[in-house]
Amino acid sequence: MSNASMIVKVLCGLIAQCIASLLKGSSGFFAGAFFIMAFSSCQSTDELKKEQYYSEGYQLYTANCANCHQADGTGLANLYPPIKGSSYLDRNADLICIIKNGLAGEIQVAGKTYNRPMPANPKLADIEIAEIVTYVNITWGGDSTYTPTDSVTAILSRCEINQE
Repeated sequence: MSNASMIVKVLCGLIAQCIASLLKGSSGFFAGAFFIMAFSSCQSTDELKKEQYYSEGYQLYTANCANCHQADGTGLANLYPPIKGSSYLDRNADLICIIKNGLAGEIQVAGKTYNRPMPANPKLADIEIAEIVTYVNITWGGDSTYTPTDSVTAILSRCEINQE
């Protein structure tokens, strides 16, 4: 953690303590509102983006991916591969290209062979792909950062489409 981040966290803690002591006896609504305002201003832009991308990514994953890959990322028996524990989470470029363009042909995931096509998602915008990748990487890939939209755009411009 950088010195600047540490200073911001300490200041946020002090601000929260001050607000809590000032608002003792105030109505719960005003105390809660001030508390939320104080803490939202204490988060860095990257932290806010990560939370936003994660939240939106969860919604998008649920709507576009969970039917096959399941809500818990474990896949569906021998039909659809798991995302959880997949080495694809270590290869963001591959993951981004597959989400957008789909995939056909045999693949190996966690030592198991799968050979069902994954359909392309041409209607997903770059930011939506960034949000899905952020969600799956944080949830099952052990990553703690968000995937910026400009990175997704750059990667998509270089994708090789693997559709049969």
